[in-house]
Amino acid sequence: MFSNITAAEIHAAEVAGPPRPASLAVTATPKPTTTPKPTETPKPTATPEPTATPEAADQDTSDQGTLSKPNHPDTISADKLVFIGDSRTEGLRDAVNDDSVWSCLSSMGYDWMVSTGVPQVEDQIEDNTAVIILMGVNDLYQVNNYISYINSKAAEWSNRGAQTYFVSVGPVQNDPYCSNAEIESFNAAMQANLIGVTYIDIYSHLVSNGFSTVDGTHYPDSVSIDIYNYILDHLEEQRSGIWG
Repeated sequence: MFSNITAAEIHAAEVAGPPRPASLAVTATPKPTTTPKPTETPKPTATPEPTATPEAADQDTSDQGTLSKPNHPDTISADKLVFIGDSRTEGLRDAVNDDSVWSCLSSMGYDWMVSTGVPQVEDQIEDNTAVIILMGVNDLYQVNNYISYINSKAAEWSNRGAQTYFVSVGPVQNDPYCSNAEIESFNAAMQANLIGVTYIDIYSHLVSNGFSTVDGTHYPDSVSIDIYNYILDHLEEQRSGIWG
């Protein structure tokens, strides 16, 4: 028996074709979501270096507190340094901790120097020895005795091949026992009357470059090291001291 299918229905079926299986259906793949780029963190702005104050710029303290080798073209490694002095010299010794010969004692002056300070190291004074004396702040009134005694010993030590140096008394700050005017007078007399002795003017160096004290009289390590460097750089025969 034939079903009642019209010619129009047959034609429509031929155009449409057979139904597509479900497994062949194509599903559109969604486009991947674009990840936003991270925002760049701005670079930190460099902090400008502080500008030196006029006071700091005027005062050169670059060498204070640092041992420095003297700028000599040549040095003599065999030289020996012998220091004779008081409590300021003790501070010098402790600050630099070198291998020199040290004869120094707190609160001492001319009498101790003659009775003990010089005798206990005199057997160390020989050829190529620099004898460096830092005395006077405790008894400035003994200036004539200092001049006479040091001149006498310098002549004796020179016969052994040694050179004698006198380091001027350094300045003070509100010292109840002496003033800078008295120190300047003492230093002037020593410089004018010492014979065969090299005078090292540490007073003018400290006043010009600036200095500090811990108690009005004694210097902190940084100033002591500055004094030591200045002495080494002014040894007449370019001695090498601790540098070898």
